[in-house]
Amino acid sequence: MADQKLIDEVGKYIDKYYEPAKDDIKIDKEMLSIFDRITRFRKKRAEEKALQEEIQEESSKAEEFDVSTMQKTKIQKGMSSTMSVNRNIDHLMDQLEETFSQRLLRMIDERGMTDSEAYTKAYVDRRHFSKIRKDVNYVPNKKTVLAFTIALELSLDEAKDLLGSAGFALSRSSKTDIIVAYFLQNKIYDMFEINDVLDAYGQPIFG
Repeated sequence: MADQKLIDEVGKYIDKYYEPAKDDIKIDKEMLSIFDRITRFRKKRAEEKALQEEIQEESSKAEEFDVSTMQKTKIQKGMSSTMSVNRNIDHLMDQLEETFSQRLLRMIDERGMTDSEAYTKAYVDRRHFSKIRKDVNYVPNKKTVLAFTIALELSLDEAKDLLGSAGFALSRSSKTDIIVAYFLQNKIYDMFEINDVLDAYGQPIFG
């Protein structure tokens, strides 16, 4: 039989290094430092863009153009913070039984959104959404679920619930998951900006 001291040492080693494949992203010290790096990157990106726009403005003062075509639509923030979600025991038990399709449709209704508003913001096409709506047991890919967490302006906990209903979790081993978690945690739901950061980190974009 192995020495107890050795067992304890191995136990400590496992605790220190083991990361399950579907490790739940918790906002601990390590995640905060990763989020800080993304914040610095976004700030630098914004400064670069401002400088680029300044140069562009100077060089095209003589030309006339429609500024409105250059403006990106910002998705309104804070929707989920005004949502009061009833989390009593019965309600939670009902939610545990929900499939991804049922949970998604309920969340769309709770937010007073139309189906087309939700799937357009998620960059999901109408035919794909129609399959989700018609098949109560529809199994989406993870990217689709992540897109809806942004479109519905979910909190990080709500996003984990929606992902869980489809059999997924936010993983530290995925840069995409970490970047999406950052934006959800900071209640930033601008798909243009999220795609910009994903692209800069070499990750596939939404849409």
